[in-house]
Amino acid sequence: MAVREYPPASVCADSPMTPEYRATLIKLLADQARAELIAAHTYSRWVRRAPGPEEKMALAEMAREETEHWYLAIELLRELGLSPDAARRHQTRSWFYATGNVIMSWLTWLDVAMAAFLVDAAAYILVEDFAQSSYAPWARVAQNILTDEEDHPDTGGRFLATQIEQRGPLAVQRGLKKWWRVSMNLFGPPVTANTELYIRLGLKFRTNEERRQIFRRSVEPRIRALGLDVPRLARERYPYL
Repeated sequence: MAVREYPPASVCADSPMTPEYRATLIKLLADQARAELIAAHTYSRWVRRAPGPEEKMALAEMAREETEHWYLAIELLRELGLSPDAARRHQTRSWFYATGNVIMSWLTWLDVAMAAFLVDAAAYILVEDFAQSSYAPWARVAQNILTDEEDHPDTGGRFLATQIEQRGPLAVQRGLKKWWRVSMNLFGPPVTANTELYIRLGLKFRTNEERRQIFRRSVEPRIRALGLDVPRLARERYPYL
């Protein structure tokens, strides 16, 4: 595995950067801005449709936080000389994002609860890497994001507990099986072509597989605490089926 060449918070916006460092940093920031905006749009669309006042208030706050995190990422990109439109050209291309609006139109309230419970837990683990980034402005922003989003999985867990009471555990277990597979795949292949680059530049410090296993150890007890079973996967390696 690569040796980290850039210590945490050792690079600032006005620091000299190699073309490799700058391009990789911009790509990661552009991808993070997109992820935050997708989350903001998902939660905000459901504020009106959420089943009760507590759920509406929780979603409204989560949407506000995700929007703020998107804005902070955009501001970091502006400091690097990129407009929001220009930043989009640096985002990773994927069929998932191309079909994101269609996917969001199919979501049910159970899906939204699962996303808060599982996807936000996965995202938190990724942002932990960014909080130790060699790029000091991003490390500071990521630390604030962690503080804001620490309770998102617990909020999703409360939504699911209510769903279990109202719909029964079998219906929620079926939803969990789908979203467990999705969340396990979110981390990507165990090691990618860029893994050593990210670690060497100090922009991440763990592999995808290390983050996935931390996610499993964190979330599986929460699943059991809800009275649900951790879903069995048809394939115990990436891509998970």
